Parts: sequence; C-alpha cells; structure tokens
Amino acid sequence: MPIFEYTCKHCKKDFEKLVFAGEDKNISCPECKSLEVVKKMSATSFMGNSIGKCATSPSKGFS
Repeated sequence: MPIFEYTCKHCKKDFEKLVFAGEDKNISCPECKSLEVVKKMSATSFMGNSIGKCATSPSKGFS
C-alpha cells in the first residue's frame, strides 16, 4: 500500500498518509494544517518472495 511518512516543517510533527499516484500534491499536516511538509525516506516492507536474490544471498552482496 502506498503509505508515506512526512514531517511538518512548521510544527515538526511526523505523520503517515495514504497517497495514490497523482495525489501527492497539497499534502497538509493533520496537526497544524501547514502545507510545508517533507516526505521522509522510510524502510520498505516486503511480503513473500518479492526480495531479489541479491538481498537474500550474503555471499554475493549487492551488484
């Protein structure tokens, strides 16, 4: 699911938001309603067998 993490530049609140493609404009802080938000880099979770061989094979490392 496309859930992204944001930090508000105004009140410094961290929050998550479900954002679909093309809807990433005008994201506002739920606390202070400021539009000055920054998308945070976050870890991705994988389910099942979707991780590539490179990540699951310690002897090969990243290519």
